[in-house]
Amino acid sequence: MTPKHARELLADLVRPVDYDAFMNEYFGRRFLHARPSDRPWTDILGDDPAATLLGGYENFAHTLTCHSGSAKVPSPRARRVDSEKAFGELLAEYHRVGYTVRIPDTTELTPRVSELCRALEVLFDNPASAAVFWSTQGLNAPVHHDEYDLVIIQLAGRKQWYISTDAPTLPNTWKGAGEAAPPLPNYRTVDVEPGDVLYLPRGTAHTVDSTTESIHLSVGFLPVTVRQVLIAAIDALSESDMPLRTGAVGRGDALADGDGVGEAANAARAALEALGKHCGSDAFIAEALARRRGRLIEDMPRLAQPGQAAPQLQPGSRLRHHPLATAQLLATAQVADLRLPGDRVLVHPGAAPALEWIVNHPEFNVSEIPGGLPDEVKVALATRLVASGYLQPVEG
Repeated sequence: MTPKHARELLADLVRPVDYDAFMNEYFGRRFLHARPSDRPWTDILGDDPAATLLGGYENFAHTLTCHSGSAKVPSPRARRVDSEKAFGELLAEYHRVGYTVRIPDTTELTPRVSELCRALEVLFDNPASAAVFWSTQGLNAPVHHDEYDLVIIQLAGRKQWYISTDAPTLPNTWKGAGEAAPPLPNYRTVDVEPGDVLYLPRGTAHTVDSTTESIHLSVGFLPVTVRQVLIAAIDALSESDMPLRTGAVGRGDALADGDGVGEAANAARAALEALGKHCGSDAFIAEALARRRGRLIEDMPRLAQPGQAAPQLQPGSRLRHHPLATAQLLATAQVADLRLPGDRVLVHPGAAPALEWIVNHPEFNVSEIPGGLPDEVKVALATRLVASGYLQPVEG
């Protein structure tokens, strides 16, 4: 997936607000309620979202979580079930005692959900994940905020959201010590219906009432933070700077009793001085972020199905990128290192121009691969990328 395609998907999601207006005026700053007239995202889980979810009982029933702003008894326990009917009965157990059900890890539930999550990953260089919330009329949520930016698509039923109009607090992705529920002194009431889209920056306090039975999809993601840029820079420097990889104290157990704090502090100050010198170079930061992106991509699920056999390719074979394809090429004088979802291809550095061309061309014939490579090398390279799932043969 190219950044251009990813931007087109996000632009379609937030319309009628213009994409640039969304990025400049809303993203990370304030919430957005979008209501496109043609409601293009209502069917992201198919024509019947309830049926789609119930059909996934084997994957979801034992993973359920829940929340409630008013339940008086403990929630049921998630458990495995043996049918769609039993899954529906389990959901009803939660609903009867006042709990909204959260179905986590629905990123691969449908191709469109996967595509949306991948678009956000391509744009923001961080993982994105989807969950579904299913509630019945009268259920509500406690006042809370999330540690991730959220895109919410109302799929069925209606809800009433109470969303803070204060500036988002942009919390870290972990709970702070002694963190309590956020206050909600200033808020706006937002009624959502099927096809509506909400965007909430992380740290936006909110609560929700279900005015009817309701199903909504929530996708969480993050932009690259300054903290993450610093971590990427430290990681990049540690690859060439041995002192960053050594123990922070001479005796490994010194910090257990607090005796080594001074020594660790001196080591940290020396490392910061070295890091500051390297961070004076934009090229160093660019390389650090490219390495970070490569690790992110390699940690994504592999695109090829387990045991899937690669087809026999010829120079005239036509190939295209998998719909979820994304890649990062890290080329050095020693090796061309191509990071793919769930995979890594290491080849001779002379193949780097060919790999870069493949990454930038969504569809092509094997014979068109440039770089002065003989046909048998082009076929071998393309076969390797098909085996990873990054490339797919074009039928016919």
